Amino acid sequence: MTEQTHPSGAISVTRLIDEAPLTSFQIGTIVCCALVSMFDGIDTQSIGVAAPFIADTLGIKIAAFGPIFSSTLVGATIGAASFGPLADRLGRKTLLLVAVALIGVFTVLTALAHSVGTLMLFRMMAGLGLGGATPCYIALTSEFAPARLRATLVTLMWSAFPLGGMLGGLLNSYLLVTIGWRAIFFIGGIAPLVFGLFLLWYLPESIKFLLLRRNDPASVAGIVARLRVPVIAGQRFFVDEKHLPGAPIKHLFTEGRALGTLLLWVPFFMGFGILTVATLWTPALLRLNGIAPAATAFVIAFNGLGGFLGQSTAGRLMERFGVLIILFPAFVLGTAATVGLGYGASSVMLAATFIGLIGLFLGLGTGAAIALAALIYPTPIRSTGVGWGMAMGRFGQIVGPLIAGALLGAGWTADRIMTVIAGGGVIAAVFVLLLAAWLSKRGLDPATAQKAGGSFPA
Repeated sequence: MTEQTHPSGAISVTRLIDEAPLTSFQIGTIVCCALVSMFDGIDTQSIGVAAPFIADTLGIKIAAFGPIFSSTLVGATIGAASFGPLADRLGRKTLLLVAVALIGVFTVLTALAHSVGTLMLFRMMAGLGLGGATPCYIALTSEFAPARLRATLVTLMWSAFPLGGMLGGLLNSYLLVTIGWRAIFFIGGIAPLVFGLFLLWYLPESIKFLLLRRNDPASVAGIVARLRVPVIAGQRFFVDEKHLPGAPIKHLFTEGRALGTLLLWVPFFMGFGILTVATLWTPALLRLNGIAPAATAFVIAFNGLGGFLGQSTAGRLMERFGVLIILFPAFVLGTAATVGLGYGASSVMLAATFIGLIGLFLGLGTGAAIALAALIYPTPIRSTGVGWGMAMGRFGQIVGPLIAGALLGAGWTADRIMTVIAGGGVIAAVFVLLLAAWLSKRGLDPATAQKAGGSFPA
């Protein structure tokens, strides 16, 4: 009997993934999840870049665009909070495919909206898909990543979100000049619909979901075979964890997880709120200062570049140095960069520099928060834990733009608006101190756990 088998001859899928070398099938699965994340990043910056043109088309003031921005984020909040628990019950792949379909259909319809009401409806439904996809692809990445690489691979996968923002910003600066703003949403909607067909064929369902929820060993055997593990007829499988009965949400607050859950939600809320204000409102602030639309799209691309660098390294840095050493300075420096953006909004060079630094530091902070959510919650509630963390982040994305829009409508200047928004970074830094203490007490700090030879929930 090997350490991967049970006395009955059943194979432990948990240890199989954790102890075996990373295969091309696992890498392909994670890349698929990253591409869905990229569509999310493209969409988030696209509506901000197109907002001045949509406002002109609908005959409304740009300052009144706050509720339209927030309608996307309301949908995303609902999607993250609802799709996570549903994915734990119905399957991560199933809910991810539903989310991708919503993204594609309603992004295309955004280009056809003829009134503020229809635009808000289409954006809310697209947001439902964007928010709903997140806990599904993060949970799938977490499951198919070995425990020793989980934080690193989750944040590498999530870094496709700001990479999408960067690539989308560069593409949109071209489309705005050559074709027009509607092309942004036609291309941005058709691409995920086509990719969804590929996911239907290639992407696996969660192995642990198939065992714990569906009791489907035949499907599990097919996936294990794709992991290059020989499977004999009638082979049985098991996972090194128990099924958690009842509503998944309640288990975020059981077995001593309640305080950690609440502490983790604050960096999600503040970090994503600030990032979204920078992405959505910077084009409007730059335009008010007389900067050309194509240049604003170019500036937003720097936020994606900074975010990609920060989020792609967050997991590895956190595994090596711990939560406190990475997250605390990330939020403090992100606060300073946000204030700097307010004062640099009259210059393309300064705006690009500061929004890039916001992406770098807050991308590092939010990426690490996502990795933590994927680490501290066990598989049966991982989609729920990640989903509700992201729901708090999406809620921050609603509140932040509404505050910025209200201040802009009241005649506030860019420097004063961004200084107020930056205060959220200070609050997040304080809660990081408390979270780090809680994680250390429970032995869940990534750096401490690895040095001690410990492990996280499978």
